[in-house]
Amino acid sequence: MKNIICTLAYCGTHYFGFQKTKMGPSIQQELENALETILRHPVKIQGASRTDRGVHAEGQVINFFAAGTWDLRQLQDKMGALLPKDISPLELKWGADDFHPTLDTIGKEYHYHICNQSVQLPFYREFSWHFHSQLDLERMRQGAKTLEGKRDFSPFTSLKYADPVRQVNQIEIDQLPSNRLRIRVNGDNFLYKMVRTIVGTLVYVGCGKIQITDLSQIGERAEAGMTAPAHGLSLKKVFY
Repeated sequence: MKNIICTLAYCGTHYFGFQKTKMGPSIQQELENALETILRHPVKIQGASRTDRGVHAEGQVINFFAAGTWDLRQLQDKMGALLPKDISPLELKWGADDFHPTLDTIGKEYHYHICNQSVQLPFYREFSWHFHSQLDLERMRQGAKTLEGKRDFSPFTSLKYADPVRQVNQIEIDQLPSNRLRIRVNGDNFLYKMVRTIVGTLVYVGCGKIQITDLSQIGERAEAGMTAPAHGLSLKKVFY
């Protein structure tokens, strides 16, 4: 059995997240179904990030073990033919036997898109949060700098963690055409819904609901902003 690493992209609109669940279709289940058909033996997929329901990915990393000798390009083509059209294997490569896509990662980068005008172009509807109120981009950028660094991010998640300290390396906000914003969040690891809550908090800063001076004092979940909708988020890249 040889370890194969796959980088893939997917549109999460019609899935209940990456991880298998009895609630509905998942990215993991679709991958395992396709690979078991191709390889003709049971397959267990491990992923770098268990993206939530509706969240997308451009650079998710998975691994699986395959028996026999395979031409990876041929295997990639077979996967592309069997998988739903909203899941695309981008690259396959051989991995060390002990490689684990979750445990070996040293960082991740997520991108979040916002449409900040009265009417959103329809082909962005499933990939960006349509926020109507005017946003102050410079205030949001100042607020983003306050949230960078190593700190207790427990106010930015709804779950309890024994160690909620995380390192956010960089938060950048880019102005895109059609009054769209891209918020890039890079860090070592993230708590449940942490990125989406960071985005929601910065949006609250941008529309005046939260003051920049209050960001460093946030100690409870209720003091941070809302959790931004899942469909605006995409896992851009995983670092090893």
